Amino acid sequence: MRDSGRNTWTFYEPDADGGEIPPPIPGDALSNPAVEDLLSVGLACWPRGPAWGTPDGVAASADSTLARFTRALLAPFAELYARLWRLVLEASASTMDASLPEWEADFGLPDACTAADQSTAGRKQAVLAKVRGIATITPQDFIRLARARGFDIAIEEPAVFECGFSECGGDHTVGDVRQEVFWIVHVYGLAVDYFTCSESECGFDPLFHIAEIDRLQCLFRDLYPGWSRPVYVVHD
Repeated sequence: MRDSGRNTWTFYEPDADGGEIPPPIPGDALSNPAVEDLLSVGLACWPRGPAWGTPDGVAASADSTLARFTRALLAPFAELYARLWRLVLEASASTMDASLPEWEADFGLPDACTAADQSTAGRKQAVLAKVRGIATITPQDFIRLARARGFDIAIEEPAVFECGFSECGGDHTVGDVRQEVFWIVHVYGLAVDYFTCSESECGFDPLFHIAEIDRLQCLFRDLYPGWSRPVYVVHD
């Protein structure tokens, strides 16, 4: 029987929902009201009678002076409801806005893994990736997390050749079975800066430097299982 064991490769697969957390349900008349929505309730709070523009139980006119005064009183309440609704949106990392500094403080951002992009959009993306990183377990989770931070990777998990089980000429990797604690992170699309004669400086510039690889290693450092070790392979 031919050996069916082989190295396991995992490539990026998008979430069914695109990886986005759906925002809360849009506001209704209670969570985001207009002043006109509150006017009838506000007018009903006033005393009734001819002096108040409601003789013999007639409804107060929406064009009356009292109605205009009521609108002025109700405007701060309408704004309060709207601000409370926006505060609800701040409870989700995918819909936060004004509370971005508080989210960054809670998750210790910016940190060594943060990209140079410190625009508002880049900072929000860093927070969102940090929140999603808490639930990083499977190889696909690592790939999606890396992609959210701008990296294109694939993960290879080696199956090491074992006597009595593997087949010569099969798909198993030659080596010690203890090497299965390693998983290989194949990184694509990173720029490589090489030592250039007449431009680079001996003893200071490395023979080559892979841009951004340190940030990817930092991103995975606190997430991968303690009994495993990632090995990074950069492809042109």
